[in-house]
Amino acid sequence: MATKKTKVEIPADEKLEGQDFDMFKALEALDRKDYGFYARLTDEQKKKFAPYMLLQWMATVSGSSDLQKFYLMNTDIVANTHFLNEKINQHPELQWQMLCAASPGIGKQFHKWIPTLSKKVSTLETNITAKEAAEYYGKLYPKANKADLAEIGKEYSKQHKHKVELAKRHPELAIRDIEVLAEVFTPEQLKEYEKESGNN
Repeated sequence: MATKKTKVEIPADEKLEGQDFDMFKALEALDRKDYGFYARLTDEQKKKFAPYMLLQWMATVSGSSDLQKFYLMNTDIVANTHFLNEKINQHPELQWQMLCAASPGIGKQFHKWIPTLSKKVSTLETNITAKEAAEYYGKLYPKANKADLAEIGKEYSKQHKHKVELAKRHPELAIRDIEVLAEVFTPEQLKEYEKESGNN
């Protein structure tokens, strides 16, 4: 015999009534992997829910270098990879759950805002210098020594320049495709291929 499905109602006292959306309470909820937090928001709070802002805040924490690396890498791999996909972008509760999945669930952490790379750098419209890249990674890893950051900056700017060149040659490709292409072909291999194809 089929049973009638009933809609699960969230008790009013468990909703976050009479409050504005609080970014820091949301970060605390992510730190404890509270998958139901979004469902408890009021309609007004949901309108102010800013998933990309939470993504940026969540990725960086104070603490040991291992903890910092975990938050940064896991947020990038588990949440950021498909976070702004046009389909997923239509489902903020799913975005919330992706952020929860990225959290280690070990309790409240101190999160801090790290500015992202400029839009033109992120969209592969312009190159980034080794110094700019080193400064950016210095904000992500404040405990890293300057020599390591300089080396990281040098390598990052080299890889980024390759991606910018690919983006200029193939404007029809999405950034994600450019990223993959840059991993498959080194700059030297690409030049050799285009030379053999008569496109150079």
